[in-house]
Amino acid sequence: MPIIVKICFARSGGTVLNQYLGSLPNVIMMSEVNPLGGNWRKGKMALGTIKDQAKNWYQIDLKSDGFAESALELEKICRRSGHHLIIRDWTFGSFFPAKENDFNPPNSLSSLDVLEAKRDIIAFCFVRNVIDVWLSLRVLTHIEIETFFAQYLKYVQAIRERNIQIFKYEDFVKNPEGTVRDICAYTGLEYSDSWKNYMSYSKVIGDTVFDPHSRGRKTGVVSHLSRRHVPKKEAHRINQCRKMIKANELLGYTTSYYNVEQESVLSAISEKCNRFACRYPRKLFHRFKRLLGQK
Repeated sequence: MPIIVKICFARSGGTVLNQYLGSLPNVIMMSEVNPLGGNWRKGKMALGTIKDQAKNWYQIDLKSDGFAESALELEKICRRSGHHLIIRDWTFGSFFPAKENDFNPPNSLSSLDVLEAKRDIIAFCFVRNVIDVWLSLRVLTHIEIETFFAQYLKYVQAIRERNIQIFKYEDFVKNPEGTVRDICAYTGLEYSDSWKNYMSYSKVIGDTVFDPHSRGRKTGVVSHLSRRHVPKKEAHRINQCRKMIKANELLGYTTSYYNVEQESVLSAISEKCNRFACRYPRKLFHRFKRLLGQK
């Protein structure tokens, strides 16, 4: 069986798709791993490498330590037991400065670079309109808008250069079953209605660790979300960014912030308040006490 590699940028819906695919029969799923390494943890559980995830999630003790070596060893185990190995690449780390890449990203699809020469690979990419990727990411971290779109364009160009099969987040939220069927048909995975239990699948990193207040996760179902609200000045900056326009054109998306339905200002303010309250509950409590004139 070939190793299935899922390429997916941060904030593109990759975590929930992992849950859907991981819920299918005979699947072993690695979540956001990369030759560059990572320091992901859940509590005391180390999850930064294939070796870590194999042991902590599947009780498989690998002898190998390196990314490629661990992947090949795990694939042999999967083949003997009739399982499909799916590796979700940590794509963000390959295209944005991080400690793992010494703040000098390779700007290439690192997992494919390492694995393609060693084993048969079936790769596919799960993408989202880059405007929405940016609006979602900016909630968590500060990256200059021009820098973001320039680096994201390099990612899209890398996908196109390799002619990787693309599936879209927007199609997935409209018809999850149809998208899962299409991915199964393309990769050779066994389709089953077991994906309907996706919420109970916990062998993921993504939003469950880094953004538990994600709008999508709070709804409890996969559904279309309106575009995040931004002031007119920021919307204008987005619309004028040539790198954004090029990236979206390469993926077949519209190139204007206003081309899709936006959330209301009230919804945007409410989410911001909720995030503040969850992150800084003690500060918020004391602020209210001061407003009430209490010590």
